[in-house]
Amino acid sequence: MNRRYRPLFLILAMLTATTARAEWRDGLNLDNADLSLFRMIMINEGQQAGTMEYGWTRIGNQYLVEDRTSMAPNILESASALIDAKTLLPYTVMVKFSMGDSMMNVDLRWTGGNRQGQIISRRHGDGETIRDVDLVEDNYAPLRMAAIGFVAALPLQDGYQTSFDWFNTMANRTEQVRVETGGRARVETPGGSIEAYKVALRGVMPENILYITTSKPRRIVRIDVVGRDMYFLRTADHSE
Repeated sequence: MNRRYRPLFLILAMLTATTARAEWRDGLNLDNADLSLFRMIMINEGQQAGTMEYGWTRIGNQYLVEDRTSMAPNILESASALIDAKTLLPYTVMVKFSMGDSMMNVDLRWTGGNRQGQIISRRHGDGETIRDVDLVEDNYAPLRMAAIGFVAALPLQDGYQTSFDWFNTMANRTEQVRVETGGRARVETPGGSIEAYKVALRGVMPENILYITTSKPRRIVRIDVVGRDMYFLRTADHSE
């Protein structure tokens, strides 16, 4: 390529990359997703090793988001949150995590621009540590546990991309996640073979690939943990 045209080429490439990434709230429609309570089995290194239950329940102008995950031999996590039905921003979140005799309990609430609450933790062989949280929220973002669900309500199509911030409750920090739709796949589930979009969640730990049905209302039928031989597979629903 002629050198004098390279700057223009680079500018056009940058503009194309920018416009290709959609604003995540544009086109988001919760009516397009089925986020009612569902169950998944966890497969770790080829063996069933746990379960996951996840779902949303509408309560007036809020959603109750619930998540419960267990993994052999001794890991258990349960979480519940209340989020605003319009903005999807959190009011409260509670997480109880245990692994053997180690544990972490998180209890947070958002009032105006403040995040307040407590984080109680205990590591193997140590006593409990209590951390009080009382700060002005500089980046009020949806919860990671809620975002895992509402990704199914985005206007997914081949090549769709977006990014947004979410609040990682266990890490007590805000992170940016990139959502990238990378084609389609057939997913074999107990309810049959299902065509799904492969939706990658990048730039966070752990990264995931969500398999979300191409047909509406969209359902999450599989979740892969990137970098590990581990995935979650949806069990058969009564409606399937």
